[in-house]
Amino acid sequence: MSALTSTLTRTAVLAVMIVCTFTVNDYDLSLLAQVGLTAIALMGLNLLVGYCGQLSLGHGAFYAIGAYTTAILVTRTGMPHLLTLPIALVLSFAVGAVLGIPAVRLRGFSLALVTLALAIALPQLLKHFEGLTGGQLGVNVPRPAPPGALTTDQWTYLVAVVLAFAVFLGVRNLVTSRIGLAMVTVRDNEAAAGAMGVPVARVRVVVFALSAGLTGLAGALATLVTGYVSPDNFNMLLSVNLVAGIVLGGLGRVWGPIVGAVFLTYLPLYTTDISQTAPGIVNGLVIIVFLLLLPEGVTGLATRLARRLRARIAPGSPVRAESGTGSEPVRT
Repeated sequence: MSALTSTLTRTAVLAVMIVCTFTVNDYDLSLLAQVGLTAIALMGLNLLVGYCGQLSLGHGAFYAIGAYTTAILVTRTGMPHLLTLPIALVLSFAVGAVLGIPAVRLRGFSLALVTLALAIALPQLLKHFEGLTGGQLGVNVPRPAPPGALTTDQWTYLVAVVLAFAVFLGVRNLVTSRIGLAMVTVRDNEAAAGAMGVPVARVRVVVFALSAGLTGLAGALATLVTGYVSPDNFNMLLSVNLVAGIVLGGLGRVWGPIVGAVFLTYLPLYTTDISQTAPGIVNGLVIIVFLLLLPEGVTGLATRLARRLRARIAPGSPVRAESGTGSEPVRT
């Protein structure tokens, strides 16, 4: 029965997303597309930070790699937009794998500094290769031609949310599998993981690469949605915002990236009326407040409240056991 319920839920969610294509105006669809692609980036970062325990402050660099891959392939070679997406994912995955190998030797603050240096250096590097990347001015990318009677915003929305839906299902299956359990074990106790036969170094490298690949895919989708890339769009603030998103949503929570993506997309619409720097200030405060007062994030709080309510309504009902930051793989 639970499998049937899960299937019906997935079908209903997918149906609602498709219906929104024809019932929501183009501006709101562009915002929802931004939610979808941001969720993909946060799901990748959440695998690394929330489930594997590796801190990265440089994922904005992988976002930029994916975005520029699509921009260059579309404008320089005329490649169809959709075909650039898997290339951006694979290239970001490969760069993440290369960087993940030396990162195996680093922990905590040291790894954060190395990834932060990457986030700071890459925008300057993009400006240097002006003939390829457009330098300071960036690259204007023609938006994809929609099929049938769809508008461009409807088409990019569909691509973004369907891919986000697929990535969500893939990530959920991954973290509830034996691989997910291995990731959590590495995060919670690396020595114990090694003693149990978990290939710690391999897990760290693969998760780092997968996280980079998903973030690169999100960057490529952002190019399709906005039609423009510039080095200034991928500064250090982007990396900090991504961390703020998973902290607010809930580290090691499957639904956390969705909540964080909504926060990162809609918050600037209100805070920029106060000041252009307000979104960055608010995101910094979110990281501080949530890590100190609510480390489980919004989804962790919701889960805890639902469990207490369920215990009051039906005393003695089984509940899921949680480990560390409240990740999904460990169950009773």
